[in-house]
Amino acid sequence: MIKDIALIKKHLKDCSEIELPYPFDKEVYIKYITLKDGEEIFSLGGQFIRLLDDKIVLSNTGKSWTVPINLKNKKGDIIYKSRFFVDKNFNKEKESEEVLELKSIIKAQQEIIDKMSKSLKLKSDENEKMKIILQRIKDSR
Repeated sequence: MIKDIALIKKHLKDCSEIELPYPFDKEVYIKYITLKDGEEIFSLGGQFIRLLDDKIVLSNTGKSWTVPINLKNKKGDIIYKSRFFVDKNFNKEKESEEVLELKSIIKAQQEIIDKMSKSLKLKSDENEKMKIILQRIKDSR
């Protein structure tokens, strides 16, 4: 549990804050700030395991624990919201796979569009030639 602001900033330098619920992958590593014994604390966190009702389960070196998403008073009113952070690039690989697939689809569709455009151009040219021939035939009568 870290309380030094400069050290916390250093650990969060390459992280982005996320809003829960969030569609996590199992491999994502989550850091967090929460309230413990009336004091705000920062933790280097652990690997995401699962999301429970108002809690998130993390694991690190074989140990697992829960972190409250919202702390509530006896009436059920939210008195504190924990903050969660993930590495800025944690889903970059997933996105790049999706981007590559989409680029491949776009390329295939563009090739089809190009072929259809060429075919349309040829048919249009052929149509113009036929119109000229038809006009000549009409003129020669």
